[in-house]
Amino acid sequence: MGTYLFISYSNLTPIAAIKLIADAAGGFIYSESNSNTLTIKPRYKKTWWDSIAIDDYDRIIPESVVTDISTDYIMYPDYNGVFLTNDRNGNTGQVKRVGTAGDVKLEPINDPLFTSVSAMYEKGREVLAKAGMVQTHSLLMPITQEIGQCLPGELTVFNGDWWGITDGVSGSFSYEKVTQTTSIERVNCE
Repeated sequence: MGTYLFISYSNLTPIAAIKLIADAAGGFIYSESNSNTLTIKPRYKKTWWDSIAIDDYDRIIPESVVTDISTDYIMYPDYNGVFLTNDRNGNTGQVKRVGTAGDVKLEPINDPLFTSVSAMYEKGREVLAKAGMVQTHSLLMPITQEIGQCLPGELTVFNGDWWGITDGVSGSFSYEKVTQTTSIERVNCE
């Protein structure tokens, strides 16, 4: 028999309630461009400490197609563990970054939507994924057949030099061309 969680969402719009569920599981809501479908995707398909194979990449962007690039940097504490709880059902768990003791902890996180071990694990991975120097690369490029349109949540490689997670995409068009600006989050803990 499953565990049922009764929380009132009467003061929330439907999308706000869905967002709460996605956030609790370390994800985000993605609106499919060609349909009326919403998908909840993990914020980080892979984290900087995961091993990655070539087949894991969703998109490879060669430097030759990029017409402008800028980079912002933010330093984050190098946390390697977090304790998660659900005061309503008593669920608790600790997530540690692979290869660490999990001894440099973030503040504990309590959420009534932590109803499964997998949701707690994904939330833990999400909050631990930002550590050390986090770079946000903004790439301006045309939308071409070679590259296509970048999508949020993709594991993106730039010129074979580094990889990151596509965090956002915006587009613009004129009579001459269609361009996109892709924001890629890269954690640089080397």
